[in-house]
Formats: sequence, C-alpha cells, structure tokens
Amino acid sequence: MDVQVSVDDSQIVVKPVGELDAHNCGELGDAVTTAMKENPGRVTVIDASELSFIDSSAISELLRLREQQTADGGSLMLADVQPSVRRVLEITGLLETFGVS
Repeated sequence: MDVQVSVDDSQIVVKPVGELDAHNCGELGDAVTTAMKENPGRVTVIDASELSFIDSSAISELLRLREQQTADGGSLMLADVQPSVRRVLEITGLLETFGVS
C-alpha cells in the first residue's frame, strides 16, 4: 500500500492506494498522525478513491484516528469511497460516522 499526503489551508488529504488491512494499517495511522500533529485543527479527508479493500483492523485504525482528530479539535471523514469499501462500512453501520453519503 502507498499513502500520499497533501495539505492546504483548510484540510489534510490522505490517499491510501491498494488494500488496507492488519499488515499495513499502521502506515496509514502513522501518516495521518504525523500530518495532524503538523497541522492541528484541520479537517482530515481520507481519499478512498483508490482504496480497494479494508478489513476490521483498518476500521479500528480509522476509528482511532477519528477519535484522535476529534479530541484535537479537528475532524476526519472519508471521501470517494469505492463500492467494496462502502459495503464494509454499510455492514458495520459506520457510513454516517465517517461522513460517507
């Protein structure tokens, strides 16, 4: 998995590419945590347009990051969610939690 991070005046955009699972969700967590510490209070957007799969470990990591971001005065949401990832979020009841419409 590859993780790309970009920052502008109002948000942090993190774009994981590939599958997000127990073997690599720590990479996403490290990238997001670093970006949040360097840019506090901004909205963090996980651009999921090239994220093809997530497992329960990935969901746990996303929830942890969301909680951390909220505690720091920001927010975290998912954007451009692919159908396979959307289905997992739907089954787990987390679509609204991550702002997926």
